[in-house]
Amino acid sequence: MDFSKGNMFLYQFLDDKKAWNFGETPLPFPAFQYGSLIITDDELLKELASVPRCNMTIEVDIIPLGAAVNDKKYERPANPSLCILADAKSGMMLHFGMNEPGEDVIASMEEELLGFIFEYGAPKKIRVTNVILEAGVEQICKTCGTKLRRVKRLPGIGEFLEEMKGRIL
Repeated sequence: MDFSKGNMFLYQFLDDKKAWNFGETPLPFPAFQYGSLIITDDELLKELASVPRCNMTIEVDIIPLGAAVNDKKYERPANPSLCILADAKSGMMLHFGMNEPGEDVIASMEEELLGFIFEYGAPKKIRVTNVILEAGVEQICKTCGTKLRRVKRLPGIGEFLEEMKGRIL
């Protein structure tokens, strides 16, 4: 098998021939496709498309806390994640929330983003750091005409997290 060229070993039963087949074959998936949450509520999509615009650039990120949280309501220590929205220009935190273990972090982030959009208007740009977040907010951005950019770092959120680390330690 030449695994370095994206091939795999296949061992399967062929029903039509009633025989086993084995050998080298290309991988069935050359790259991971990130799923995106799709809003199916037509009324919500219609409202989102007609929302007024604001001249802001928003940074959006989901960050694992990286610390065990021992709480009686969880079976074992949990590692929750933080959902953060920030104004890119001022660095001001617009939302900072901790997700429960097992909660869909992309869905909760989308919910917070939608709340912001309906209250303040559709931002001019939204910046994210990875393809998972990008896939999560893509439909929202397309619907309300917001530019979506994936960047290496989010200065406003990064500065906030560094400040938080400095206060905790």
